[in-house]
Amino acid sequence: MRIGIQLLSLRPGNVGGQEVLVRRLLSRIVPSLDDERLVLFLRPELAADSHYRNFAEHPSVQTRIERPEAHYGHGYADWNLELLESSKLDVIFFPLSFFFPRPLPIPVVIHVPDIQYAYFPQYFSPDELSWRRERIPESVRLADAVVTPTFFSKSCLEEKLHADGNRLHVIASAGFLADEMTEADRTTESDDAIPQPFVFYPAADWPHKNHETLIRAMALLAEHGRSEHLVFTGMFSQRRDALEKLVNELGLTARVHFLGCVSTNRIIHLYRTAHVMAFPSRFEGFGIPLVEAMQLGCPIVASRAEGVVETVGDAARISEDDPRCWCDTLTEVLSDTSVRTDLRRRGLRRATQFDWNQCARKTMELLRSVAGS
Repeated sequence: MRIGIQLLSLRPGNVGGQEVLVRRLLSRIVPSLDDERLVLFLRPELAADSHYRNFAEHPSVQTRIERPEAHYGHGYADWNLELLESSKLDVIFFPLSFFFPRPLPIPVVIHVPDIQYAYFPQYFSPDELSWRRERIPESVRLADAVVTPTFFSKSCLEEKLHADGNRLHVIASAGFLADEMTEADRTTESDDAIPQPFVFYPAADWPHKNHETLIRAMALLAEHGRSEHLVFTGMFSQRRDALEKLVNELGLTARVHFLGCVSTNRIIHLYRTAHVMAFPSRFEGFGIPLVEAMQLGCPIVASRAEGVVETVGDAARISEDDPRCWCDTLTEVLSDTSVRTDLRRRGLRRATQFDWNQCARKTMELLRSVAGS
């Protein structure tokens, strides 16, 4: 069986959690290949990434390296269709929420982590909102199967897109790979420039991630005489200037640190040394950082967003979406060693329910089933 995985719209460093999902999922699918053949459709910059070069070296993996923008315009659909048909696939997987052209003459499975745009359209530019409304609903309607990571995200697809529940398959994502944590154990990361104690939030600066509420809560903590710092990591492009302006206005310049995109080793070190991982996001289909924090014993204070609550279970303190509530909840966790110890214990236990090997196995079973039908 020949399985295609279409990643031509994936640009390294620009897709957040979906990029992490694709890389970690492939790292478990590729070694498990037996009689199957995997065809990866990659942009040149993705093919040059060390992880994808390693995937391509597997004897059961073929790569088709293309630059799609060279074909944008009137003939793009025909080019895309010919590219897929010439690869002689039995099934194709689109892990980035949509597929094109639609429909296709081969079975299609897509992964849709969430449809935030249907609930918070104000967080998207007019062009981005139009793009999602045009591509995602029709892709969900025409796909043979749709993978989504939580029962919450499944219910969203049913509610907003009237998706057929029989074609929706809940397959949870996970956190760090075991070899990523082993590699971090071999290296020594130092964050001497970041004073202890600190609160950690790893998230791109997209509006729904709600950095502002956390920054305002940290200002209230400072007013109450607390000394904690705040560390942000992740892609900062859309709103960094506005966030830094808010930090300056609140007098927190020396206590808020924007580190940007950092290595996996350093991320692991930050989870291990943070007093708390804060996650004030207003909407999530899953939340890979939540599982990462739980794996590494980092206590979590999180929002009440349904996808977040489903992911963390009883392993987090939940805060309402208000700076004063966040200040109170953070104060409770930061002030009490026994509370943090209990959250660590609950998190480590909860993290065992999420596993990339299981995610890969279920995904491959679905792809085989769809191809066979």
